[in-house]
Amino acid sequence: MALQFIIAKNKGSRNFLHLLFFFCFIISSTAQTSNEIKFLEALSLLEETFEVKFSFNSALANRLQVFRPTLNQPLEATLQSYSDTYKVEFQKIDERYITVTFPTKQVSICATIIDTKTGTPIKNAIIYSSSSQFNADNGGTFSIAEIEQTETLQIYNNDIFLRSITVLEILEKPEPCPLLFASANVNYLSTVTLQSYLVKGISKNAEGSITINNNNFEILPSLVEPDVLQIAQALPGIESYDETASNINVRGGASDELLILWNDIRMYQTGHFFGLISAFNPNLIDNVIIYKNGTHPRYNEGVSGVLNMQSSNNVTKNVDGGIGINLSSANLFARMPLSETFAIDISGRTSINSGVGNPIYKSFFQRTFQNTEVTNLSTNTSNGIRNTEQSFNFYDINITSIWDISKKDKLQYNFMTINNKLAFTERFIAIDSSSALFNELRQRTLVGNFDYKRTWNSKLNTRLLYSSSTYVFDGENKAVELLTESSQRNEVREQQVRFDVNYRLNNAITFQTGYQYTDTKIRDNQILATSSIPIINESNSIVNAFYLNSILRLFDNTTIVTLGGRLTNFSNLNTQFEPRVNINHKLKKHWNIFAAAEEKSQHILQFVARENQLLGIESKQWLIANGVDVPLLESQQLSIGTDYTFDGFTFIAEGFYKKVDGVNIKNLGFRNQLQDVNTIGSYNAKGVEVSVAKNTERFTSSLSYTYLDNDYTFNSLSPKNFRSNFDVTHTASLAATYKLGNFKIAVGSNYHSGLPYTTPLNTNAIIDVDGKPQIQYNEPNNKTLNSYLRVNTSALYDFKVDETFKGKINVALLNIFDKKNALDSYFEIETDADGNNTINRVDQFSLGFTPNISFQLLF
Repeated sequence: MALQFIIAKNKGSRNFLHLLFFFCFIISSTAQTSNEIKFLEALSLLEETFEVKFSFNSALANRLQVFRPTLNQPLEATLQSYSDTYKVEFQKIDERYITVTFPTKQVSICATIIDTKTGTPIKNAIIYSSSSQFNADNGGTFSIAEIEQTETLQIYNNDIFLRSITVLEILEKPEPCPLLFASANVNYLSTVTLQSYLVKGISKNAEGSITINNNNFEILPSLVEPDVLQIAQALPGIESYDETASNINVRGGASDELLILWNDIRMYQTGHFFGLISAFNPNLIDNVIIYKNGTHPRYNEGVSGVLNMQSSNNVTKNVDGGIGINLSSANLFARMPLSETFAIDISGRTSINSGVGNPIYKSFFQRTFQNTEVTNLSTNTSNGIRNTEQSFNFYDINITSIWDISKKDKLQYNFMTINNKLAFTERFIAIDSSSALFNELRQRTLVGNFDYKRTWNSKLNTRLLYSSSTYVFDGENKAVELLTESSQRNEVREQQVRFDVNYRLNNAITFQTGYQYTDTKIRDNQILATSSIPIINESNSIVNAFYLNSILRLFDNTTIVTLGGRLTNFSNLNTQFEPRVNINHKLKKHWNIFAAAEEKSQHILQFVARENQLLGIESKQWLIANGVDVPLLESQQLSIGTDYTFDGFTFIAEGFYKKVDGVNIKNLGFRNQLQDVNTIGSYNAKGVEVSVAKNTERFTSSLSYTYLDNDYTFNSLSPKNFRSNFDVTHTASLAATYKLGNFKIAVGSNYHSGLPYTTPLNTNAIIDVDGKPQIQYNEPNNKTLNSYLRVNTSALYDFKVDETFKGKINVALLNIFDKKNALDSYFEIETDADGNNTINRVDQFSLGFTPNISFQLLF
């Protein structure tokens, strides 16, 4: 009995212990569960306790469950525990601010796209990530097995942009395969064939254009802000041989052969600091559309290409903007919704020029004004002492107002003004007298337009646009000792009316048609130093044009044909018909072939004013073709190529041939035996563009190469064939970008063969012609300058200041090895005091080492 009692007692004790252990386990489990909180809450507790500020992605922080922080131990110990357990990284900026970086994570998502208006699924939508394309099924549903949780998706249907959404937004919805509501903004955007063309933010479209999304573009070597004109030069076949932002050469063409538009307004001034800085404030430019061939017939002019910058046309929900400063300018911008249907966007920029020790101003000034009166005046003469003062400043202002009149009607007003001013004062001090004379060069642009769009239904929309543009180049130059004055004024006034109709017959056929009326007046007014009588030239042109374009999607969208034409009637020239065609065929999922052809004409062009240069600075003046000594430029172009993408790699190759007729040699800016020749000819450019890119989440790299053979033909000259001024045989660019958390760094190099130039004869190079010495030259463009090579780098760091503000710091180093690149070379005769003549070679060099730094505060 005693034994049984002991056993029973021990058995009851064990049961009690088991029961006690079970309850302890439940309590501890419950306590452990209740001890877990969202990482967002944990960071808030740490901020309050230790008086610090964390910068982090709130969406990611809200999804992560972590243990409740221990507040009675040092902050560093708690952060280390979070790093060890959850693999998040903390970086201390200073005693108060800390950034949080989350580990990259692959997730799976599913969603169904629903039309907001009809409530039905949107069939066969296309979803683009930064490096891949996904298709929704007939029920509007799509799924992605592995994608970074920080990705942003762009959703299109029948070439219409529907919406963008982040992967995190989809994951945060409670349903496993949530509904995404979208409505079509009927703009009939082009089918995207390459979402990341070379780098993130650049897309290649099936109808031949290339789109730069300024909001998605991250960083480019040498840039402290996303300058759209310089971003365009990252594309193969698009270069600036004089190293400026605005003088862009497309496939061997002159810079005036590129039509540059801002919200469909032709821009006759495109640069600050004589082209070294783009005149377009990037803060409110959303997209840039570029054509090198197969141009949409909606566009006229620009025989070598089109670049159209577009501002945002959406009414934002919240006020956002920012202020920024770098070593060349200060800027501000703001997007301000005044109601749910009306908003005003405004931006402005002004130069920072004559600050003591400003390296970029000094470098820009020396580059622009080398070999001119501004920098080459001697300080002393036999009669007295000469000194100079100079300053340069610029500003630009953009204003856009957007009014969503109704769900079908939108009205937008765009305004911009651009101003450049060079002030140059000469002082001459003699024994018995002194004088001071003032010289100025000014460039001013004032443009504005009204843009009315109506969406009649899901198939039809129309657009009516009126624009007005004024450009003035104005300058005067006063010689100190001779008391003579010369001046020059080139003024362009233009008004334009456009009407566009877009009609989608069905999913396979879209038609686009329109009418364009343009009235252009150009007035050129000069006063030479040898005469006080002004020389005035006025010209006027009225253009009426009609266009028709069709987009055909054949064989289950594997073949897309864009076919159209433009009929243009000039008031002072012959009527022109210009066919345009693009064909894109998908051979396999990641492999496309494409071809394009076009005929184009251009009747407004530039010439270099050599006869009356102000301050010795090269100026380009606009003029209208008259069909006689200034004929219409006419071009024909053909190109064929292929692109292939696989596992983050992109390979693109394209061959092209272009011929441009109606080239007046007097407008080409020669400084040799052809300087005063007036004859008409043509140029032929042919070549190959090849590019390879690799894009990953953190690392992107690209290599581009262009081979070009470019020759002039002037039948009245001997020799009649010689190299073009832009015959640059080899061009290559290499760029790489690495991203780590909030830090990005980019390194790149630009290389091209030297530009052609003309040398004097080796013997008897100077002869006397009518009592004046003249240089005798070899054949035009018989020599080549040394090759151009420049290495650049830039770094960007963005951080969160608080819940309202975030900051960006960008450092850019241009030409980090300070290489002295020759951009031009010409020859002049110098006569000494004894009357002996010698030939002096004058070289124009590129920018040297130029650092820049910018800071932006965004809200």
